[in-house]
Amino acid sequence: RYITTHDFTGKSIYADSPAQVYNYNPGFGGMARSYSVGSVPAGLTDDIDVKAYRAEDAVTSYKRRDIVLPQPGSNLVVVDLEPGASSQMHQTVSVDYSICVIGEIDHELDSGEVVRLYPGDHIIQRGTMHRWTNASKDKPARFVACSLPCEPFDVGSKMLKE
Repeated sequence: RYITTHDFTGKSIYADSPAQVYNYNPGFGGMARSYSVGSVPAGLTDDIDVKAYRAEDAVTSYKRRDIVLPQPGSNLVVVDLEPGASSQMHQTVSVDYSICVIGEIDHELDSGEVVRLYPGDHIIQRGTMHRWTNASKDKPARFVACSLPCEPFDVGSKMLKE
């Protein structure tokens, strides 16, 4: 992961980036927050977003373990799935753009529908209940997801909110 910024003359440069921190969850795999901003649209003045990302205690910190985005911001995460591993069925108040980059990943909805993703395939996840499963029993899989907040909404006569 490389982060761009500007020098004092306004020329585009690469910023110093902290090493990516992969948080390992036994039996599942790992996740790293590649970048996060605290608001959309993002504030870039004086590198305020980069400084918050580098801060160890900020809600947008590169060290945070949670996948849930900082409202009203956005997250870019890399998720590694161990062979045969599955996430819990879960739901977030967000629109997620998730792209399979390594392996074969099953994306399952609470309706029982399943789509198998191959490298380059992607899901537009719109606040639905879902689970991720590595379809392989002997090879790891990876997807990259960008999460953006959405407004709370009514689904099945109940309000979906954080």
